[in-house]
Amino acid sequence: MKIIVVGGGKVGTALCRSLVYENHDVILIEENESVLKRVTRHHDIMGIVGNGANFKILEQADVNNCDIFIAITDKDEVNMISAVLAKRMGAKETIVRVRNPEYSNAYFKDKNFLGFSLVVNPELLAARYIANTVDFPNALSVEHFVNGRVMLMEFKIFDGSKLCKMSLTQFRKKFGNLVICAIERDGEILIPDGDATLETGDKIFVTGTRVEMILFHNFVKSKIVKNMMVIGAGKTAYYLLNILKNTNINVKVIESKKERAEIFSQEFPNVHVVHGDGTAKSVLLEESVDSFDAVATLTGVDEENIITSMFIETLGVAKNITKVNRTSLLEIIDTKQFSTIITPKSIAVDSMMHFIRGRKNAQDSHLEAMHHVANGRIETLQFEIREGNKMVGKSLSELKFKNNLLIAAIIRKGRTIFPTGNDVLQVGDKIVVVTLLKNITNINDLLVR
Repeated sequence: MKIIVVGGGKVGTALCRSLVYENHDVILIEENESVLKRVTRHHDIMGIVGNGANFKILEQADVNNCDIFIAITDKDEVNMISAVLAKRMGAKETIVRVRNPEYSNAYFKDKNFLGFSLVVNPELLAARYIANTVDFPNALSVEHFVNGRVMLMEFKIFDGSKLCKMSLTQFRKKFGNLVICAIERDGEILIPDGDATLETGDKIFVTGTRVEMILFHNFVKSKIVKNMMVIGAGKTAYYLLNILKNTNINVKVIESKKERAEIFSQEFPNVHVVHGDGTAKSVLLEESVDSFDAVATLTGVDEENIITSMFIETLGVAKNITKVNRTSLLEIIDTKQFSTIITPKSIAVDSMMHFIRGRKNAQDSHLEAMHHVANGRIETLQFEIREGNKMVGKSLSELKFKNNLLIAAIIRKGRTIFPTGNDVLQVGDKIVVVTLLKNITNINDLLVR
């Protein structure tokens, strides 16, 4: 597909990388010439220097023949204006990044009076992700499928765990329909068979219904978050506090800028807001950081978040959440030290790539959800099987699936099935797939051809 991207920042660069990897025809519009040259040279795409809200620039990019127009500069208003203009000029679909909380109202979210195909807010998506992990503090990550009916959680097996040395066959007998769909061991990812045995240090990815996953979560270790510290009063913290205000969690916020601290204090009267440097050891100890069930380090500086979280980890805080936007940093730090790492950029790119893959799909199958876990090495996909799909009426054992994938669940008329080889696929089934394969745009891509 022909895709125009406006804005070559962190999200724009990551998105261009994913689009090129999936063989799309990409044009990047960026005002900063040095940024444009760096991105276009690195990813071998076309580039135009200029303002994405400029009619002549969009004409030069041939926007009238564009399949998807994506505006993700750091200015919400520019994104909205350029997307409206692109739509009027002939772009088939428009995606915009809108981050300002002032625009998170019904007209933008529900009524969508400007007619965007997709509105992406990285900070809001990150806040929802953090709220999910706080709901399940034993899990390193939490994903939802089929409107929450099926969940995928990541756990680490520590020394002395009741799961250690348990085979997957024993696991299935003990936990019924729960499925371990992937194991990360010594940096390697594998889709296991029933003979695999769980070892100390493994990270396991478990899928099941919400009720079963809650019970398993509590089996791993009974832990709930009653009080939480948030370091940094930025946009992510703002959205997170709006979500948590409907819970019983007591929250303390530490913010170094006096003006931001005052704004949060007025906006959230039930939250204890402290004006201070939350990355300073003396301030953290003074505020009794070690007494909190969970700490989320959400400043705008990745290095400060990482170093602060490393210190918090040494204090034995049960749930340590770290925001890191530069994924390159994850390649040089020991991520084993951190409970949960949240990357808003990657979550936003996932959201957009899910939309783009959905538009690329054939008529007989529909990609309804897509998430990346294990730092992008595992893809979890949700498809709907439509009339005419060649899988209809065949059992899973009859179908020749590629290696390194697992059909984790089938949802049929609201009922969740954790399948065996004897289960037969039907029209209307929603299937959840866990795979190490990349660039899966259609359910038929799962089959050996």
